[in-house]
This record gives sequence, structure tokens and C-alpha cells, in this order.
Amino acid sequence: MKPIRILSILVFLLSVSPLVQGQSLPEIARQERERQRSLQSKQLIITGSTTITPDVGTTATTNATTSATADATKPAGPTGPTDSKGRDEKYWRGMFDKARTELKRAEDKLRLLDLKMNDLSSQLLRESVYANEVVLRAEIDKTKAAQTLAQKDVTNGQQRIRDLEDDLRRSGGLPGWAR
Repeated sequence: MKPIRILSILVFLLSVSPLVQGQSLPEIARQERERQRSLQSKQLIITGSTTITPDVGTTATTNATTSATADATKPAGPTGPTDSKGRDEKYWRGMFDKARTELKRAEDKLRLLDLKMNDLSSQLLRESVYANEVVLRAEIDKTKAAQTLAQKDVTNGQQRIRDLEDDLRRSGGLPGWAR
């Protein structure tokens, strides 16, 4: 009796399965493409002084679209908080990034010149030929002059960042803009 019952349940499930079968992947993809096309056809495209509706495919010129596009071409003002001079976070972050980049470049140049000076000094100690010593001393003098200029650049870069921080504070900008 049990094998007949199991066999009848199995036959019933196999006969009902085609009726209960879910959607296939190609069918789901086809429905999604149709849904996206219907959304795309409802959009309104404004270019220049013409309005294009994709579902109709016609263009119409209106004064409202002309003024809307003219307003859209004007640069938008800052949307977030600004300082007392009307400058926003984007302005200040750009200024600080530029100043930090210049400072890093000057510091890197100073480190490079320090390494060059160390190398020249060690060469001077190793060389025993007088002719090479004269050339090395001239090279050391040039490197020392370049080091003093690089040190001035580093000092100027640090001062530039301090000045920017003061300007930001005085203009009422948020302190986080300096980061």
C-alpha cells in the first residue's frame, strides 16, 4: 500500500509541475527591457532651445525652455555654507590642497638636496686627487646655495598655509575646510 501511495504522489507532482513552473531567465530579461523602454519613453529631453519627447519624436521650441537653459548655463552658486566673502568649502579645500602640494614639493626638493650634499661630502672625504677635490668643492657650494633656496621655499610654503588658516578663520569659514 505504501509504494502505491508514494507512486501516486510522485505522479501528481510531476503532472502539476509544468503548471506551477516559474519564469525563465530570458523571459525575465525581456520583461525588464520592456520596463526600461517604457520609463525611457516618459522622459523629457531639453537641449538648447528645443524640447524633445522620445515617445513622440517631435521637437517644439518654447520660450520657457530657452530661459530654463539660459539659467542652466550660468554657473551655480554655492549650495552649502559659505564664509563672509561668499566662498564655499570647495574653494577653501582647493586652496589648502594646492598650498600643501607646493609645500610637499619644496620639502622633497630639500630632502633631495640634503642627500646630494651628503653624497658629495662623502666623495670629498674619499677622493685624494686635488683636481677632483676642487670640482667637488664647487659642486658642494652650488648645492649649499640650492639648499638655502629650497629652505626658503619650505618656509614660504609653511607660511602660506598659516596665512590661509588665518584667512579662513577671519572670513568665518568652518575649521574643517582647512583639512
